[in-house]
Amino acid sequence: MLELIRTKPGLTSDGKPFDWYVRKMVEEGVCWLECIRSDVLGVARPLEVYRAVRRGNLITPWPRSDDAESYCPAHWADVKIGCGACGFRCLRCFLMLTHRVKCDPSRHLLYENVEDFEKAVRRWLLKPNRRNLGLGIDCSDSLLYEGVTGHARRFIPLFAKPETNPTAAKLILLTKSGNTKYLRGLPTRNVVVSFSLNPEPIADLWEGKFDDGVRVTPSIERRLSASLEAQSMGFETRWRVDPILPVDGWQAIYGAFFVVASGNGHRPTRITLGTYRETQRSLGTFARRWGLPPMEWEPPQLKKHGAHYHIRDEDRVVIYETLKTTIRNAWRGTGHDPVVALCKEPRAVRQAVGLDHDVCNCG
Repeated sequence: MLELIRTKPGLTSDGKPFDWYVRKMVEEGVCWLECIRSDVLGVARPLEVYRAVRRGNLITPWPRSDDAESYCPAHWADVKIGCGACGFRCLRCFLMLTHRVKCDPSRHLLYENVEDFEKAVRRWLLKPNRRNLGLGIDCSDSLLYEGVTGHARRFIPLFAKPETNPTAAKLILLTKSGNTKYLRGLPTRNVVVSFSLNPEPIADLWEGKFDDGVRVTPSIERRLSASLEAQSMGFETRWRVDPILPVDGWQAIYGAFFVVASGNGHRPTRITLGTYRETQRSLGTFARRWGLPPMEWEPPQLKKHGAHYHIRDEDRVVIYETLKTTIRNAWRGTGHDPVVALCKEPRAVRQAVGLDHDVCNCG
């Protein structure tokens, strides 16, 4: 069998092993370790996950945060199919801070009581508290573990039928995987399949790797093929290009990416952009103590603005204006004009870029 991830967590400030809480949960029988085959996950190696049963709050509405400084429209609720970073080991994933020592970023906590989640979704659809429902889009990956849980295959038929979805709410899938094989033969009505993408050189700096340097995430080429497959099936496809890393020559890198995609027949309805940001400056410390390697790109000095630490406002405005124009030029003449949106940006930046609307990925 191929080698699994073997992280070596460091110590907490009081000298405990950094994974002491996870070990304690295993010892108490709250969660247990399981190995999932690579072909089921669609990645290069098997991955270990922790399994558990979630007892309550299976669906959580996204909090309303429409203030000017930390704008994110509360269009959606999320099905809490997992906990902690999704297992792709992205080097500065914000979920490391959300759960701190409680979730190992290399071993996702995946809930196994799938029937309870289906019952909760059925109830939610009859009286939704948001317009749309995300399939773990803020706590997991919507399709990475589909071969284990089958959530999408359970939920998609419910969203397609007026009898079970009388308000025509949409199901939002967001994934870094290429697992569209699990969607074949399913209805497409009221379902969005969104792919988290970046040009390959950018993804290679940010997305997680095994200890020998092989990337955990599928290649961008594989994910683009999956996007085309979802599009050909009849699903609405969207892209989330986030985090944008302004490396040397970023304009040419992103420009070529969008031009090639347009020429290859990609027609995402929305492309939502976000630059590199951190929820707290201790993110790198937590990544290091969990045993993750350092990021291969060093961000410039970050400044607190709203709920995040960002690169300078004026630099972000230049990046977004450039990519907005690049995207529109790439699809000009194709008969298709994807909506360009921003993710979790203060209103002042949105207004400066001319994208002060809420037609974004999760809406």
